[in-house]
Amino acid sequence: MNTSNKQSTRFLFTTRVVGVIFVAIYLTAYLGGLPGTTVLHSEPIFRIPLAVFGETLLVFIFTAFGLAISRRKE
Repeated sequence: MNTSNKQSTRFLFTTRVVGVIFVAIYLTAYLGGLPGTTVLHSEPIFRIPLAVFGETLLVFIFTAFGLAISRRKE
Protein backbone atom coordinates (compact mmCIF):
# COMPACT_ATOMS: atom_id res chain seq x y z
CA MET A 1 0.00 0.00 0.00
CA ASN A 2 1.46 3.28 -1.08
CA THR A 3 0.50 6.29 1.05
CA SER A 4 1.65 9.84 0.64
CA ASN A 5 3.25 11.88 3.37
CA LYS A 6 0.12 14.04 3.62
CA GLN A 7 -2.09 10.98 4.15
CA SER A 8 0.27 9.62 6.80
CA THR A 9 0.30 12.96 8.60
CA ARG A 10 -3.50 13.15 8.61
CA PHE A 11 -3.80 9.57 9.87
CA LEU A 12 -1.33 10.14 12.70
CA PHE A 13 -3.00 13.43 13.63
CA THR A 14 -6.40 11.71 13.76
CA THR A 15 -4.93 8.97 15.94
CA ARG A 16 -3.51 11.55 18.33
CA VAL A 17 -6.82 13.43 18.52
CA VAL A 18 -8.72 10.24 19.36
CA GLY A 19 -6.09 9.46 22.01
CA VAL A 20 -6.39 12.92 23.56
CA ILE A 21 -10.18 12.66 23.67
CA PHE A 22 -9.95 9.21 25.30
CA VAL A 23 -7.50 10.43 27.94
CA ALA A 24 -9.61 13.54 28.63
CA ILE A 25 -12.75 11.47 29.21
CA TYR A 26 -10.80 8.96 31.33
CA LEU A 27 -9.29 11.67 33.51
CA THR A 28 -12.65 13.38 33.89
CA ALA A 29 -14.23 10.13 35.04
CA TYR A 30 -11.34 9.43 37.40
CA LEU A 31 -10.94 12.92 38.86
CA GLY A 32 -14.65 13.75 38.84
CA GLY A 33 -15.23 11.87 42.07
CA LEU A 34 -12.63 13.75 44.07
CA PRO A 35 -12.21 14.55 46.99
CA GLY A 36 -13.78 11.18 47.78
CA THR A 37 -12.91 7.73 46.50
CA THR A 38 -15.66 7.57 43.89
CA VAL A 39 -14.59 6.64 40.37
CA LEU A 40 -17.17 7.34 37.69
CA HIS A 41 -16.03 4.82 35.06
CA SER A 42 -19.12 2.68 35.54
CA GLU A 43 -21.54 5.52 34.80
CA PRO A 44 -23.05 5.20 31.30
CA ILE A 45 -22.17 8.81 30.46
CA PHE A 46 -18.48 7.89 30.81
CA ARG A 47 -18.52 4.17 30.02
CA ILE A 48 -20.00 4.44 26.52
CA PRO A 49 -17.65 7.17 25.19
CA LEU A 50 -14.68 5.41 26.80
CA ALA A 51 -15.62 2.20 25.02
CA VAL A 52 -16.14 3.91 21.66
CA PHE A 53 -12.99 6.03 21.74
CA GLY A 54 -10.93 3.22 23.28
CA GLU A 55 -11.89 0.75 20.56
CA THR A 56 -11.32 3.37 17.87
CA LEU A 57 -7.90 4.17 19.32
CA LEU A 58 -6.94 0.49 19.36
CA VAL A 59 -7.97 0.10 15.72
CA PHE A 60 -5.91 3.15 14.77
CA ILE A 61 -2.89 1.90 16.73
CA PHE A 62 -2.98 -1.55 15.12
CA THR A 63 -3.46 0.05 11.69
CA ALA A 64 -0.46 2.31 12.30
CA PHE A 65 1.64 -0.73 13.26
CA GLY A 66 0.53 -2.51 10.11
CA LEU A 67 1.33 0.49 7.94
CA ALA A 68 4.73 0.90 9.58
CA ILE A 69 5.58 -2.76 8.96
CA SER A 70 4.39 -2.63 5.36
CA ARG A 71 6.40 0.55 4.65
CA ARG A 72 9.49 -0.96 6.24
CA LYS A 73 9.34 -3.96 3.87
CA GLU A 74 9.18 -1.67 0.81
